[in-house]
Amino acid sequence: MGDDTEWMKLPTDEKVQHKVWKARLAGYEEASKLFCSITDEKSPEFNKYAGLMKKFVTDTNAFAQEKGLDAVMAFIENANVAGRVCQDVIQGVINKCFNSSKQKTKEKGMEVIMLYIEAEKQDVVQECLLAGLDNKQPKIVITTVQTLRMALRDFGNKIMPIKPLVPKLPKLLEDRDKQVREEAKQLIIEIYRWIKQAIKPQMSNFNAIQVAELEAEFEKVANEKPHQQRFLRSQQDLKAKMEEQAAAGGGGEEEGEDEAEDEVDAYELLTAVDILALLPKDFYDKIEAKKWQERKEALEALEKLTNNPKIEGGDFGQLVRALQKVIAKDTNVMLVALGGKCLAGLANGLRKKFAPYAVSTVQCVLEKFKEKKQMVVLALRECIDAAFPCISLESVQEDIVAALDNKNPSIKAEAASFLARCFAKSSMSTLPKKLLKAFCASLMKTVLDTSPEVREASFLALGTAMKVVSEKHIMPFLVDVDNIKMQKIKECCDTAVLLNMKGEPRSGQPAKKPADNQPKPVQRPATAAPPAAKAASSRPSTAPSGGSKSGGPPKKAGAKGKGAKKSAGGAGKEEVTESLLSDEAVDEKAEALFTADVLKQIASANWKERLEGIQKMFDIVKGKSKEELKTQVVVRTVAKKPGLKDNNFQVLKVKVDLLAHLGKNTVFTKVSAGFVLSDLVDKIGDVKNGSSVQEALSCIAESCSLEFVGKEVLSMGFEQKNPKNQSESLNWLTSAIKDFGLKVNVKLLIENIKKSFAHTNPAVRSAGISLCGVIYMYMGQNFRVMFDNEKPALLKELDAEIEKVKGEKPPAPTRGLTGGGGDADDDEDEVDADDKDDDKIDDSLPRTDISEKITQELVNEMADKNWKLRKEALEKVEAILKEAPFVAPNLGPLPEALKLRLNDNNKILIGSTLGICSTLGTKLGPHCKAHIRIIGPALISCFGDSKPNLRASAVAAFNVWMESCNLVPLVEQEALSDALKQENPNLRQELLGWLSEKLPSHKQLPSEFKLCIPHLLSCLEDRNGDVRKKAQDAVVPFMIHTGYESVFRACSKLKPASKDQITAIIEKAKANLPAKPTKTKKSASAKAAAAPVSMDDMDEEPKAAPSRPLSTASSEGGAETKTETKTRTVRGKAKAAPAPSKKKKTEEDTSPPMNLTVPKERRFKDEKSLKILKWNFIQLTPEYVEQLTLQMEKNFSKGMMDMMYNVDFKQHTKAIEILIKSLDTLRDETVGNLDLILKWFTVRFLDTNPSMLNKALEYLRLVLTMLVDMDYSLHEYEATSFIPYLIIKVGDAKDNVRKDVRGIIKILYKLYPVSKMFTFLMDGIKSKNAKQRMECIEELGNLIEAYGISVCQPSPSVAVKNIAGQIGDRDNGVRNAALNAAVQAYMDVGSENQFYKMTGNLNDKDQSLLDERIKRSLKNKPPPKAKEEERPKTAAPAQPQRSASQSQIQRPATALPKSASSSSMKKTHLTTFEFEKTEMEMPKLNQFDLDELFKPVEMPKISRARDPSPMTRVNPADASATIGVVIAQITSTDILTCIQALAQIDELLKDDERARLLGGHMDQLMLHISMQFRMTLSTHMNNEEVPREEVVRLYRCLLATLLALTQNSFLATKTSKDILKDLFNSLIKILLDQRLSLLHDGPQVVRSVNVMIVKIMEKSDYTNCLCALIKSLQECVGSETCSPKFLELIMKCIWKMIKMVPEIINDLAVDKILLETHLFLRNFPTSTWKNRSSDLPLRTIKTVIHTLAMLKGAKILSHLNLIDASENSEVKMFLQKSLKKDPNARNEMNGSSDDTDSIKSHQKAKKLNKSTHDMLAEIFKKIGSKENTIEGLNNLYDFKKKHPEADLDPFLKMSSQYFQNYIERGLKNIEREREGRAPQSEPTGYGMTERSTKPALTTTSAEELDANFYMNKLRTIRANCGLENTDPSKQENTSKKDDKPEKKEKIAIEERDSADEICIKPVLSSSENRDNNQTASSGNPASSTDVSELKMRLERIKRLAKS
Repeated sequence: MGDDTEWMKLPTDEKVQHKVWKARLAGYEEASKLFCSITDEKSPEFNKYAGLMKKFVTDTNAFAQEKGLDAVMAFIENANVAGRVCQDVIQGVINKCFNSSKQKTKEKGMEVIMLYIEAEKQDVVQECLLAGLDNKQPKIVITTVQTLRMALRDFGNKIMPIKPLVPKLPKLLEDRDKQVREEAKQLIIEIYRWIKQAIKPQMSNFNAIQVAELEAEFEKVANEKPHQQRFLRSQQDLKAKMEEQAAAGGGGEEEGEDEAEDEVDAYELLTAVDILALLPKDFYDKIEAKKWQERKEALEALEKLTNNPKIEGGDFGQLVRALQKVIAKDTNVMLVALGGKCLAGLANGLRKKFAPYAVSTVQCVLEKFKEKKQMVVLALRECIDAAFPCISLESVQEDIVAALDNKNPSIKAEAASFLARCFAKSSMSTLPKKLLKAFCASLMKTVLDTSPEVREASFLALGTAMKVVSEKHIMPFLVDVDNIKMQKIKECCDTAVLLNMKGEPRSGQPAKKPADNQPKPVQRPATAAPPAAKAASSRPSTAPSGGSKSGGPPKKAGAKGKGAKKSAGGAGKEEVTESLLSDEAVDEKAEALFTADVLKQIASANWKERLEGIQKMFDIVKGKSKEELKTQVVVRTVAKKPGLKDNNFQVLKVKVDLLAHLGKNTVFTKVSAGFVLSDLVDKIGDVKNGSSVQEALSCIAESCSLEFVGKEVLSMGFEQKNPKNQSESLNWLTSAIKDFGLKVNVKLLIENIKKSFAHTNPAVRSAGISLCGVIYMYMGQNFRVMFDNEKPALLKELDAEIEKVKGEKPPAPTRGLTGGGGDADDDEDEVDADDKDDDKIDDSLPRTDISEKITQELVNEMADKNWKLRKEALEKVEAILKEAPFVAPNLGPLPEALKLRLNDNNKILIGSTLGICSTLGTKLGPHCKAHIRIIGPALISCFGDSKPNLRASAVAAFNVWMESCNLVPLVEQEALSDALKQENPNLRQELLGWLSEKLPSHKQLPSEFKLCIPHLLSCLEDRNGDVRKKAQDAVVPFMIHTGYESVFRACSKLKPASKDQITAIIEKAKANLPAKPTKTKKSASAKAAAAPVSMDDMDEEPKAAPSRPLSTASSEGGAETKTETKTRTVRGKAKAAPAPSKKKKTEEDTSPPMNLTVPKERRFKDEKSLKILKWNFIQLTPEYVEQLTLQMEKNFSKGMMDMMYNVDFKQHTKAIEILIKSLDTLRDETVGNLDLILKWFTVRFLDTNPSMLNKALEYLRLVLTMLVDMDYSLHEYEATSFIPYLIIKVGDAKDNVRKDVRGIIKILYKLYPVSKMFTFLMDGIKSKNAKQRMECIEELGNLIEAYGISVCQPSPSVAVKNIAGQIGDRDNGVRNAALNAAVQAYMDVGSENQFYKMTGNLNDKDQSLLDERIKRSLKNKPPPKAKEEERPKTAAPAQPQRSASQSQIQRPATALPKSASSSSMKKTHLTTFEFEKTEMEMPKLNQFDLDELFKPVEMPKISRARDPSPMTRVNPADASATIGVVIAQITSTDILTCIQALAQIDELLKDDERARLLGGHMDQLMLHISMQFRMTLSTHMNNEEVPREEVVRLYRCLLATLLALTQNSFLATKTSKDILKDLFNSLIKILLDQRLSLLHDGPQVVRSVNVMIVKIMEKSDYTNCLCALIKSLQECVGSETCSPKFLELIMKCIWKMIKMVPEIINDLAVDKILLETHLFLRNFPTSTWKNRSSDLPLRTIKTVIHTLAMLKGAKILSHLNLIDASENSEVKMFLQKSLKKDPNARNEMNGSSDDTDSIKSHQKAKKLNKSTHDMLAEIFKKIGSKENTIEGLNNLYDFKKKHPEADLDPFLKMSSQYFQNYIERGLKNIEREREGRAPQSEPTGYGMTERSTKPALTTTSAEELDANFYMNKLRTIRANCGLENTDPSKQENTSKKDDKPEKKEKIAIEERDSADEICIKPVLSSSENRDNNQTASSGNPASSTDVSELKMRLERIKRLAKS
């Protein structure tokens, strides 16, 4: 019991790990409860148990294991960290649970796995389960297979992919264990349920008996449609949706369809075979062999390989070319066929990966179709069909057209046949008008071919195309086809079978046949008041008829707008049907909806109870939503006896109002309407409730369509005996037509209207006549003709009614618009809706078919040579037309015959024909559109007749035809442009005049109308004045349809002589363009976005241009709005949008434009392994575009791809705008797809549209700037695929393009190594484009100027030679650029001989030009002095000549003249500051006042010498933008502008709060300062016109701002590594500039720069500083042209940082520093330094590593994470070597704390007692403290004197080597001071003198050489004057003054002659100096008053002054 009690007290996390199984069992139970009780899935409590989960499931005790599994399930369901241990848990489950003897344990283990799948870990689960299949224990394998089957059954094949399972199946079926085989069969059956036939190809490896068994099982489940039963956590929305569908009992068919669409392709399950590796080694030799037998062997071997259904991708270029050569040139036809089969197999196996070779394959095969051997032809067909899925028709358009024009009939026939097969696999989106037009033009020729095979193939191609795009869209291109050929084309269209890309017939094709889907009328009972049962039984046919309407998919025409006016009430919405409910079901649902009491009250005999009951029912209905109500139930409940025949008018009114409410607010179907319409019509004439009944009918019509309700009401009304009901029915229909529009079938109303005319009741006759008047408003005179046979008296009344409404416009519809939105502005929808209405009107008119009367004999007479016979024939036609009031659209050959007669030579016959055409247009009505393409162009040609009367007749006839149709067909067939092309002044004048009148009110014309623009412009210059006038009038109407931009672009192509005049006319017309309301445009845009793909959307130029200027967009849109408004007003028809079908919704692309499906690293890998084409081309070929398209399809949305690869540049602009927006919202996606984006822009560079190109360059600038901000570096593949093509664009003819490209190139310098950019620019000078050469050479010159001659690649000599070679170029700009660049190289090289060696031999002329330019550049410039390159070793000798201003980095007082003061600045400014004006005179030693020596020295003060800019006026919210503007001014070439900007930055830095605004701009600011340093060094110093004083002044200002930035602790650390590297390089270059030392204040600037370098190292981020210096050192070592001085100074800076490392070690990111050293050693391994003259850089890097190793110890090995493959890194080897030398580190590595070596080496040392040990520990503690360092050193010195035998090593070993050296050096200095000697001078070893360390007043150092000028000068004077006994207080004051932190220090970078001095010696770090100075200045002044010490100090000053 004691043991039990013990574990029971343990916490849960210990119980679960206890040895006692009962304890674990209890722990598992507690853990399970705990997991379920925690609500926060990220609770830290879960982390404690995460690592224990595997132990839970692998518990050795069966009972505890079960509880453990329960706990694991609770853990997975509730813990966010469960996924981390997924693999361990599942492996434990498989190994320990699946072999359990307890079934319950197995089930729980399987449930754990299911839960992990729900937790989105399906990949890990499947991987572990597949591994479990290889287990040796059959029990585990069986359970694993069961688990896989369960996972597939519950989650489906999308979550549990089937492909990984397939390779395991054969092994499972051959297993020894029978149960394993059975489970494997069940798994295969489950797989079949999900992927059906796709699994069967994988069964080829199965046993035949097993296959037969499986086939039998397959048949049993063939019709099953599996559904996902369990869902991932991210699929909860899908789960809820499926549950709703299941509850609703529907959606099964839709789901089935979706699954059919997602059917798995068997190809995806196959394993790819790498046939390139299996190809025989001698294949390419054999394929070229002379013997055909050898070639056959090679091809047969290849054929076996290509028979593999799936082939691994690779570079098949050589293989494809070899096969194409066999097909094209081999003389053996058998080998040609074999080659075709191989190529077909290759295409089928590669599929999309065959795309790069598909186009060339098609070309090759088309040419070879001339072969007549059937065997060859079949093989070639197979080959070309296999290649087609990889390409688009557009890519092979030219080849197919050329083949169709070939002389060989076999080629033509096979090309047409191939085209037919391509069409069968195409869709409307892949077969746009542009392609269709080109192919139809060629096929129109081949249908006339003499070869029957060619004709039949052409008919088949045209018929298939007609089936794909519909007859409407292909007819414009088949105008000239005669009836016989058209009949054959239509027959082919009917028989054509459209295929999907798999070659299978498309689903639902048989259903495309038009069927009568109109709903049948509701059958009414025979009696007026039928019982409910009878009514129900007599109406079953209603439901099926309604169902047939909506049972199938939505009509295809509906997507085009033809369904916009479907039913009368539901404009554009899909009709909803419902099944007929039984009476019992109605009663049951009614009782559930309403209470039994309410139903009882409704049926009560007491009218009051009925009234109360119906009111309660009304209230209940109002409170329910549309989804909650079953309308049929409510309607049938209301209709129950007494129903609507209630005798009480109050009860009846409520019932009618209830029905009206249902009609308005619920889904009121025709089934429901059938129960009440008869009763409503019976009450329509009721005096009290008649108006309510009419409103109820209107409401029902809104749901069920006016066409249905109107027809039923009218037919039922005339079955009534009550004339009141009949008249009111007519009156209601009259008002309903006004409300809804003419949405009724007039033909069906005619009979009832005529009945009303014959009625004896005058009210009925009057109502009928009123109805006719309303219909007349819509139909016009055509409607009046229907009643010509009526009595004259009636006709008189009818005419009187018509006269009332004549001229009135039909009212706009106000009802029936809810479904479609009557304000839609889509033109195509409007036109199609109008067409629908015209068809309805057409159905209402009795038309005569005259085609039988237009015989061939009559047509022949019309074409007879005798004009009299032709005239007689025309008269016969007139007689035929006269007999028929309306003509049917079938006219036979009449239109063609009339077309010929309109071009007759006899003017009289032309006049007669025009009259016939006018009559025919009137009688055809809307059917004119079927023949306008034939008659229209002929009528227009008559506009050019010389006789005015004929022209007038032609215009009149044309107007008649245009009343019934529009110009769209004529524009599409380019009839207008062809007419204007003719230089006939009469034709041009008449046509332009007509267009000027009609175009403003016409609907928007298609893009082909733009073809008329050049002809319009030519008319503006016509010799005929009338033509010019008409043309000017037509400019605005034309621009309404084409837009200003199109007209303006056409003007740019005119000759210069006429361009200005025409442009003036265009600009004047632009001002007259009507405006377009914004709202309308939005609506149209939204409509267009939602519309499905249609042929009209595939025009070459879409109607919307998002990138147009605002004025243009407004002007173009205005006419469109005006046209639409006018059309709606005139026709009076509601233009409703078609209701989007479900398919349309699913196709709508709402996904983000980009994603990261395929990472770019994979693309880089593919390109590296040559699996894809390298993006390197001279001329863009389709293969590259196709490859880019395939790559982008995976990572870009469909909508984005459609825009990016559209033929219209406006779509490209729209895509670029989306990309610009994505820079903010999809930054990671933009970076992840950067390579694809840049490649796409290289393609766009080949386009010529300026607006698109400008937008592209804008995006490139923005994205590259973003990458700079992200510190991104371009990958090699990104750069090489983009930069060369960008450089090509730098030679563009447009200045603005070149300017933008130059800006982008400058940004690229920050993203890509400048040396590599230099290489690309060098390639650019090889171009033939002079502008490109000039720009590239200028950039090369700039690079040499900014980065020195070392930037030249591949070497300076080669680069300079190539540049110098351009001096002799013919182009003046190239010559000047080459000369300037050569001069820059000369300036940097310095040596004339060396420079001319680089240039090579130039001809005399070029040499003289170069010499002259160099002399001009060097004019008045002093030669550099080589001896002054080296400075004195110390600064002491130069001190007497220093000016008093050297302690300040100072600007002159006149930094800003009055004209440039802040009050007069036009730009935004921040604040400024200036130094006080000081005199720069040196004191004379023989003239001084001794009294003045004891006064404190006053330093120059900072004051506002210039007026500060009004910072208070700057809004803080705009400060960031303002700062950016000011920083940009720093790099100005104008010195004054730069200084003004720096002054503003300085003033901002004075306020700490405002200075923080610069935090986000530090990299930008430092970069601009560095750039200005380089610009000053290279530009201003070389420019003789710039005063030297201004240059020095600029240097001072830059340094002062830099100093202020480094002194701000917040800002100093914000600078990044790369910027610091750039800044160090710029400052060191200034130090090496010998020209600076020749200036008046140049040496002071050099010293200031020296100070600045040290300040930057001290104040900036230490890690970034050290990394920047190491990177600079690496670049210097790798550069052949880097000067030794520059390299030495970089190393000295690193040495300086090494000194600081002991103090800053905790602030360093050691990982990053080690990474930089690793990169250095990787590029320059130790082994490569043997051949170098000096290995000092290597020793420097190793010193860095050694220092870090000594300070960090063995822990440093944990900082190698950033180094790839660190085991092979030299850094790790050197670290281990260093650590072995350090005993402490070695012991730490070995895990020992005993220092045996130390013990051995100090065995003889005396052991310290406890008190002595404590004293020594206290002393070292003081030394380690910054405040008490000196005191501790003195105490240590005294201790060593008292205890010389004491061993200090144990204490010293605990510190670093540098600290030990520091202590040793300090003790030596104390010893020398106490002996009266000067302390030993501290050699820096680097040429950088440290700041002096002055602890209190007890000790000083020779390091005071670097103290400020005043204190050094003061000490010198005192020493010379012998002032040894100086007052200690004054000395103290002086010392304090010397220690002020505000002093500006100068640290000279000196150069040592002896290499021995360049060694690493530990010194006190600058940070220690800084802290100690502060301690000294704030210490006790009485700490030391020993005068002897002061004397010694002054003695040292004397010695220094004399040295």
